[in-house]
Amino acid sequence: MTATDSQVCTRHGTPTRLTCAACATPICPECLVRTPVGMKCPEHAEAVPVPTIKPPRSRKNLLIVVFALMAVVGGGIALVASLGGSESGDSTGPAPVGLPSPDKIRTPQVAIMDADGANKRLLTNRPLAFDAAPAWSPDGARIAFESQLDGKRSIWVMQSNGEGIRRITEGTGSDSAPAWSPDGTRIAFMSDRDGNSEVYVMNGDGSAVRRLTTQPGQDGYPAWSPDGSRLAFVSDRDGGPKIWTMAPDGTGASRFLDLPAAAARPAYSRDGKRIAFSTDKDGSPDIYAANVDGTGLTKLAASPSADGEPAFSPTGTEIVFASDRDGAPAIYVMAADGSNVRKLTTGPRGFTPAWSPDGKSILYISDAG
Repeated sequence: MTATDSQVCTRHGTPTRLTCAACATPICPECLVRTPVGMKCPEHAEAVPVPTIKPPRSRKNLLIVVFALMAVVGGGIALVASLGGSESGDSTGPAPVGLPSPDKIRTPQVAIMDADGANKRLLTNRPLAFDAAPAWSPDGARIAFESQLDGKRSIWVMQSNGEGIRRITEGTGSDSAPAWSPDGTRIAFMSDRDGNSEVYVMNGDGSAVRRLTTQPGQDGYPAWSPDGSRLAFVSDRDGGPKIWTMAPDGTGASRFLDLPAAAARPAYSRDGKRIAFSTDKDGSPDIYAANVDGTGLTKLAASPSADGEPAFSPTGTEIVFASDRDGAPAIYVMAADGSNVRKLTTGPRGFTPAWSPDGKSILYISDAG
């Protein structure tokens, strides 16, 4: 799929800025076909093979990205029915207040709500951008997130009110999963710019990019410890995806926990003593936590569906997470011991929640597509 100046759909005669990714024929939302390799006209969509699940060493292993993949790939295939507005990558003004109604077709966007689920509104609203994985800076003034625009997935930063959106990575590959260092000076992220999914770190403005992992396996989804002394990440260097930790310079990597199943999306507790994560050790993905030395494994959230993407509150007393236990992916919150589970979002699908440093707000991805 590509965006061009306004043209006319060859099938329906309606104005459109979309073209088939294969033949560049103008297509409108009514006739485009969603495929794993982009939006196509009906003729070229028929030639796209049915995808298969790759083995555990693939970067797109379902368990590594169980919710991120749903947000970016599954949700990202939705398009905006009304293509008015700018497709420019940068924005100096805030996005319109309020979430889209369920009957509108939207791409995944960064949204914010109060910690109790009230006052939901969008922070980004770029029709042809697919946003994911928002992360607060420690001072709460900035938000880093990943976004696909113009066919490139990059790291972007904006002010906490949605203003001043700008791209800070321009790698040749896909850059994603940003995580701010506790002092706010650096951002860790994952990228396949060198041909393999690895963990990188850069300054908060995108400068001084440095690769931290060099193993032949797939590494990604970094998470800083509160004191900045360790980075937790997901790696399949020893087989299936597991959680590892390393020093912020890439040295001293060690496996956090030896589980007989895949593990994903680690998150440190605010005191740095425990790590929460998602694993399918019992069949479907559930949320567990363990001490940083690997002891004290405890199941926190379990349902017949998928629970994942945990994030501790600043006080350490609650965990926000994503789950499709009620049918569609949504944002939930629970006590740190797994009790008192409450649903925060309904309507548009919700993914990748992140608590604000002051505990008053929660970022997430809203996908009404």
